[in-house]
Amino acid sequence: MKSSSRSKKIAIASSLFFVLGLISLNFEGLGLLPIFIVVVSFFMAVVHGVLHFSGRKNGDVFETYQEAAKTKASALEVGLNSKVEKR
Repeated sequence: MKSSSRSKKIAIASSLFFVLGLISLNFEGLGLLPIFIVVVSFFMAVVHGVLHFSGRKNGDVFETYQEAAKTKASALEVGLNSKVEKR
């Protein structure tokens, strides 16, 4: 059985909802619901597509954000420490 990533599944499902939302924009009785579906599904597809193509197969957006913040904090700390040592 092939192993499929969570990010890939979410990106594909979001893309399908995006297309369905665009199709449902033609029906006038639905109000603002199709616009909400299109906006949310578009950004979900973009975020999870980027996660999938960057190698994050589990699709945990918050964990990825925490790792990025930790990396940024480490880089800032090293940069500040090197400036302090030069003085």
